[in-house]
Amino acid sequence: MRNKIYPCHSGRCPLSFRAQRGILTSKRREMRKIFLLSLIFILFLLLIAGTVSAKGLKASIAEMPIYAENKDKGILVDLVKAIAEVSAIPIEICVVPFKRSVFYVTSGKTDFHLPLIKNPETDENKLDYDYAAETIFHVNFVLYSYKNMNIDISKIQLYKIETDLAHTDYFNFPITGSSRIENSLKKANVARIDGFIFADNVCDAFIKKNNLKNIRRQLYKSFEVKIILPKGGQGKETDNILTSAIKKLRETGRYAEIMGQIDYPYNDWQP
Repeated sequence: MRNKIYPCHSGRCPLSFRAQRGILTSKRREMRKIFLLSLIFILFLLLIAGTVSAKGLKASIAEMPIYAENKDKGILVDLVKAIAEVSAIPIEICVVPFKRSVFYVTSGKTDFHLPLIKNPETDENKLDYDYAAETIFHVNFVLYSYKNMNIDISKIQLYKIETDLAHTDYFNFPITGSSRIENSLKKANVARIDGFIFADNVCDAFIKKNNLKNIRRQLYKSFEVKIILPKGGQGKETDNILTSAIKKLRETGRYAEIMGQIDYPYNDWQP
């Protein structure tokens, strides 16, 4: 019995019914294979998410006044608690000294650390950690100089400038590290140095309290403050959870309620 021949409009030789049926069967098998692989991948992602949800996350926060004073008090503590609430994932919080907190995340003891000022002068590939996608707030680095000294920031490398000892690598010009912020501000107030650069939320309170009237303020740069994660993409799932939760908090206005106390634009007031 001959195979039925179906016409072909492509100009090529027609295929037999058996050959056409074989091609269709092969295509169905390929589609079934793709479907099964996709299903396995989705189940794998759900399994990972389920595992994170079941075990929860661990967060280490640098111990600082206002930001994180203990595991129950501080603006960043409130932020992490809000993230846990909207994500429905329990987060264990520990508040420890800054260096120890960073060590905890780079050694895998915690899933994320906060806060850390993002350094634009550093190659991220050489860091021991990854930055999370979300910027949690900004910090204004202000130049504090003697009031009669009009410093041109575009030529700042020509001046004698100091900054906090732990932040000297945030600058691309020669700068001297200071172990005492208060002393540097006092030196700027009497023109013993040309200027001191550091965060306004730290320096302004000291200037007001000590009535340093000979200081001039001007914005140097506003830096992003980040959450950091284990290196090499290990914190990808955690990052997705944080991103989703922070987005929800922003949409409801709750994020601004929590972080508005420390995330604000530069105010050009003068002593």
